[in-house]
Amino acid sequence: MRKRSGADDPDAKPADLDSRRQALGDLLEGARKRNDPPPESTARGSALGTAFKVATEFLAGLLVGGGMGWYLDKWLGTGPFLFLLFFALGAAAGMLNVIRHAIRMNRDVQDEIAKSDGEHRHEAGRRSRS
Repeated sequence: MRKRSGADDPDAKPADLDSRRQALGDLLEGARKRNDPPPESTARGSALGTAFKVATEFLAGLLVGGGMGWYLDKWLGTGPFLFLLFFALGAAAGMLNVIRHAIRMNRDVQDEIAKSDGEHRHEAGRRSRS
């Protein structure tokens, strides 16, 4: 005869069910810990993605500026003058994008630090009142 599980057994004691639920919860928590990526590899992947994004934005500025200058030089027959001008403008636009991104990243880090400082002060205040 097949053994009944605690959920199917009307005579199962609540303590038995609680211990089985706790054991299942422990197994699930262990599986989550084994399958979660370590935080440092996630941060490293995020930093690498950011670096590629910034480099791509800078390179796009150079290519678009240089391409526009080359096309206008060819169309107007002005020699390398417009190519050099638009290449320099594209480089400036690319650097501006990089600077904007760095400022945004710095602001995000400062906000995160301020938020964590506020939480630590809040925790310390609660402990001192207890």
